[in-house]
Parts: sequence; C-alpha cells; structure tokens
Amino acid sequence: MAQEEGQPTISEITCQEVAQWASAYLDGHVEDERKRQITAHLTGCAGCETYVKQIAMVRDVVALLPNTVEEPSDPHRLRQAFARVRRCSIKEELQ
Repeated sequence: MAQEEGQPTISEITCQEVAQWASAYLDGHVEDERKRQITAHLTGCAGCETYVKQIAMVRDVVALLPNTVEEPSDPHRLRQAFARVRRCSIKEELQ
C-alpha cells in the first residue's frame, strides 16, 4: 500500500522486535525480508538505532578481549576436580 504524502510511515516491525533481533541482524543471520524491516525501522527510530549501535559496539569490544578460556587437556580429570569441590562444599555445609 502506497503511503500518502504527509502521513507518518508505519513501521512493519516493533521496537521490541528490533531489540530481539539486534544481535542476529548485526551478525547477518536474518532473512532478507526481516533485514529490510529492521533497516527500515532503524531509519525512522532514533532509539532503536542507538540501541543497535550500542550492541554493535559492545560486540566489537568483546571481540577484542583475549581468549582466556583454555580447553581442558583431560575432561575426565576436570569432572573429578568439580566432584571434589562439590564434596568439600557439602561436607562444610554439614559441619
């Protein structure tokens, strides 16, 4: 339906939906129609535009952090360590 001149554009997607889809949108994991809807919404909604920019900035900063999580060399040993910690915690609670 063509929009009459002078009437406000009615968005096909809500602010809540933009917030829900923001990460997928930024990562390029949305279908073309959803991407078009979000892009159209962002051109007319300063609040959502700011929100999506903030999410993008946080994502980019987090990507710069060093990867400090190391894969365990022996998963069985790791499970045993967690079990020991849990047993110690239970013993302390009983005392």
